[in-house]
Amino acid sequence: MILPDPAAARRAGKTDSQRDGMEHSYRRFALVNVTGLVLSGLLFTWLARSGTLDFWIERQFFDPVTQRFPFKSAPHLVFLGHTVLKNVTALGLVVAIVLALASIRTPALRSWRRALILFCVMAGGSAYLVQELKEVSAHACPWDLAMYGGHAQWFPLFSHVAAGTELGRCWPGGHASGGFAIIAGYFALRTRHPRWARRLLWLGLAMGTLMGGVQMVRGAHFLSHNLWTLWFVWATCFGIDALVRGVFRLWGKAPAIVTAVEAAGAAALAEEMPDTPV
Repeated sequence: MILPDPAAARRAGKTDSQRDGMEHSYRRFALVNVTGLVLSGLLFTWLARSGTLDFWIERQFFDPVTQRFPFKSAPHLVFLGHTVLKNVTALGLVVAIVLALASIRTPALRSWRRALILFCVMAGGSAYLVQELKEVSAHACPWDLAMYGGHAQWFPLFSHVAAGTELGRCWPGGHASGGFAIIAGYFALRTRHPRWARRLLWLGLAMGTLMGGVQMVRGAHFLSHNLWTLWFVWATCFGIDALVRGVFRLWGKAPAIVTAVEAAGAAALAEEMPDTPV
């Protein structure tokens, strides 16, 4: 007779308890994210459709006498605030991709492989989504609008666009997406390296705000453009994180699912077979 091992039972119970705790924690995390995305989406929609705050901010950087944005072509602002910051964020993604590939053969990076791959997919995917949305957007940049010396017309977000309207390609803000994409590190490292996750979260928010702010000073974007960029980046990262979590959870249950299917098939087959006379 084999007696049960109390230590093994305690370990199994602890594992189940930890798993339940993690599931509860993630459900709370998901609820907060979904609620936050819905509420912020409503707020950002109202801001973009109203335009009051957007117009007020851009008027601070617009010269009504010359009918232009004085900092639009400021050499130092264009070079440091646009070119340098854009290249730095792009280089960061390239480095992450190289490290992710190197982790396949480098033992020291093996424990970081999943986080690196997730970061690359989330950061690259969110930035790509913002750029694609921007390319098909009818909304023009402030410096192209008639109210700021341009020729294009402003219209509320999600409103009807008249046929023949020239694409403005300015919503959401593309430049800020490079900075906000760093937020992907928060989702990639949140469970295993929470301290680094928080650092990357604040770095991403700071970089995205700085890069978006530079474009607002130059007259290239409204505040609402950059807020929607943050929304799309966050939603993309959260969506990928939830999808990957679901796939791994299903993969972990695969053996049990296969066993259950095989047992059900065997039972059905046994019912169909006629009784064999003794």
